[in-house]
Amino acid sequence: MTMKGWMTCALAIVGAGWAFFLAAQPVTANLVEVRVRGVTVDPQAGSPVVLLEEVRGERLLPIWVGMFEARAIVMELDKVAPPRPMTHDLIKTILDGVKAQITNVMIADLRDNTFYAQIALQTGGASLHIDARPSDAIALALRVQAPIYVAKTVFDRAPALELRGDEPTSITVLKRYGLTLQNLTASLAQHFQLPTPDGVLVSDVEAGSGAERDGMRRGDVI
Repeated sequence: MTMKGWMTCALAIVGAGWAFFLAAQPVTANLVEVRVRGVTVDPQAGSPVVLLEEVRGERLLPIWVGMFEARAIVMELDKVAPPRPMTHDLIKTILDGVKAQITNVMIADLRDNTFYAQIALQTGGASLHIDARPSDAIALALRVQAPIYVAKTVFDRAPALELRGDEPTSITVLKRYGLTLQNLTASLAQHFQLPTPDGVLVSDVEAGSGAERDGMRRGDVI
């Protein structure tokens, strides 16, 4: 083989080696790792908001979720064991039973004010990426202690949430009584025209629950 042939062959081998190396690396350059800072209630919309904060930064990403999903996230954050398995607990049990592992979840896109997530699942020799709502993905990630990522483009386009001086704090859930409470802050007290921020705000009462039978209503202050 001529010198030119050897050089061409060597370059081809080196190029293939770099291509394999790059393909084998996790694609994290365009992702931001986050953790759940807490769950609060948007005083304007009256909807629960999950706050994701950068692990290596100061930015916050607010994601508006449903009350059921917020409850599932808060219960796991507070390590509250439900009397019977909730949906996300059941999914975790099934995954454990079939030897499948959630390697990470990612908030992958934001379109028309709707967030889209993916759950990365490893089972046997197969890798799956499953489309999911961010609230479900976060609730599962907390239960299996999987890392949570957000695409940088999502962080750049996400709506801002002003926390002011009195940052919203987590919801406290009294599951068996059917009552969801929100720690009262100065901004919430002002929104509901309350004279003082002392106490906790009733943000949700389940229909037919003990709380409803006892006369508790949304907007009450305890």
